[in-house]
Amino acid sequence: MKVLLIGYQKSGKSASKLLKKLGYKVVVIDDDRKIDINNYGRLLDSLSFIVVSPAVLPDSPILKEAEKHNIKIIGELELGTQYLKGNLIAITGTNGKTTTTYLVEHLLKSDNTFIGGNVGIPITSFAPKTNDDSITVAEVSSFQLMHIDKFRPHVAAFLNLTPDHLNYHKTMQDYLNAKLNIFANQTQQDFAILNADDAITASIRPTKSKVYYFSTKKRVNGCFVSGGNIYFRDTTKTIAPTGKLLVAKVSDINLLGEHNLSNVLCAICCALVCGLKPQVIKERLKTFKPVEHRLQYVTDIDGVSFINDSKATNISSAVCAIDSMTKPTTIILGGSDKGCSFDDVFNHEPTLIKNYVLMGETQAKLLDAAKKWGRQNVFLASSLSSAVELAYRLSSRGENVLFSPACASFDMFDNYEQRGKCFCGIVRGLKKSENNRIKNNKKTQI
Repeated sequence: MKVLLIGYQKSGKSASKLLKKLGYKVVVIDDDRKIDINNYGRLLDSLSFIVVSPAVLPDSPILKEAEKHNIKIIGELELGTQYLKGNLIAITGTNGKTTTTYLVEHLLKSDNTFIGGNVGIPITSFAPKTNDDSITVAEVSSFQLMHIDKFRPHVAAFLNLTPDHLNYHKTMQDYLNAKLNIFANQTQQDFAILNADDAITASIRPTKSKVYYFSTKKRVNGCFVSGGNIYFRDTTKTIAPTGKLLVAKVSDINLLGEHNLSNVLCAICCALVCGLKPQVIKERLKTFKPVEHRLQYVTDIDGVSFINDSKATNISSAVCAIDSMTKPTTIILGGSDKGCSFDDVFNHEPTLIKNYVLMGETQAKLLDAAKKWGRQNVFLASSLSSAVELAYRLSSRGENVLFSPACASFDMFDNYEQRGKCFCGIVRGLKKSENNRIKNNKKTQI
């Protein structure tokens, strides 16, 4: 039995390891763009199936050729979940996936709980360790959902949908269709959790699974907010025998922004349908801390607070970060282009943004959008380091510097994690040099 593995980064290496344990001969192609299709006809005819990396574009010539040969194409997510035991909770959406995934895992935490998927932990790396009582919480991206077959989460949550990855999916409909695959194989024993405040997710009608909603604005069948409290309403009385549960207070949450309140409501829905008691949810909410690179407080330098939101790889995520600010803020924007308009960053009101520092591949595009919307305090930087130093000089005591790029990271970095760690390192280095400068000034004065 022979399998072609296209892409050999973290998930590819993990998939290869599992396939070899299962007795497959694995042929690896690290970069599909370097393939001469004419040399692979005989290989394609000998394959059982293909496992493809999420980074491989849908119109890749080798995938098109494989389709002509009627060869099954799956992703690492599909491969891993075929060998996963117990219940699977899958979370997708444009923004908030990672925070919600980690929060659900935190709420349901036990010795038999696993987390994986698009958070950087391949499902194939731990699938053989699961048993019938295991719970796996997975962040799933549109790229991963493009190549599923039998993938069936017991709980499938769809947070929101805004323009993103249009350099990959080409149209919003293609992007939505990929996301909708999360519900494709669900049955009447499964649950769909949907955002009632997002026009697209609110209009989704899963055909088989039981549906619960979450909302920060209105009372729904599911999780909602009223009078500073978080409630769960259940008209079927399947989860809540009395029809309504008081779960927690909004003040129990340690996350900034209304978008994070929405993420929390989704996580509570997921936990409740899995049988977790409200009192346990309330106590565990209090101990959950922001995930790294997501509105992460780094440090203060002379009264200026630095916030790392490197995970803001699209416009809507950056807008959420802007809305979360409670003090005058200088924002650092820019990175690699995903084919989206930046108008929403600059025409967004109300805002506490006083300065914009632009960098990266999208600098010129961001500058055009800033001019279009009449933004005055716009500054250019040639690197992340110079952007941080400039943002600091532009800020006064009691203000924020927010790093929320609204772009992918691939113009300068391997991923948003590397970019975020670089930002934090630059900030801490700046703090050290500022502290030394202040000490030297004091010595001079003495």
